[in-house]
Amino acid sequence: MKIVETSNMVAAQTTPHGFWRFSANYLLAARIVEVKIYEEGQLFFPTLQLYGIAIELALKAFLLKRGLTLNEVRSLSHNLSKALALARRHKLGREVKLDRREIAAIQILDINYSNHRLRYIVTGPTKTPQLVYIERAAKSLVIGLEFLCTGTKGRLDHAVQPYS
Repeated sequence: MKIVETSNMVAAQTTPHGFWRFSANYLLAARIVEVKIYEEGQLFFPTLQLYGIAIELALKAFLLKRGLTLNEVRSLSHNLSKALALARRHKLGREVKLDRREIAAIQILDINYSNHRLRYIVTGPTKTPQLVYIERAAKSLVIGLEFLCTGTKGRLDHAVQPYS
């Protein structure tokens, strides 16, 4: 028997909670991989990619919760700057306060993230955000949107403590 999934079925199964859960998983993965940067000086671009995915999914979870359709959220593709601007127009600041350095870090990350330059080798100079600000932005978004998107709070408290 062939199972056919329509876009209506996918939309019904796609929730802010699900987007947030995946966002949290990518945040945790990025934090684990980031340790390698400090220990061995490796994995900078993979860490940025993981933080980018966490930020993208957190913003999309927020936008879904604010009433955007799945098609509207998907139309953003992987553009972090557009997703952030749209989220800010939908009152993201009521849930999460990002400072100017974190906003700038997301916009700088988007230069490479939205074009998949963190996943594919591109020669020549590039601009990257300072890791501390992109990590703070991702952490602020994921933790700050948890209750709004899932109805619970504190799932990541044990896992996102500062490095010792």
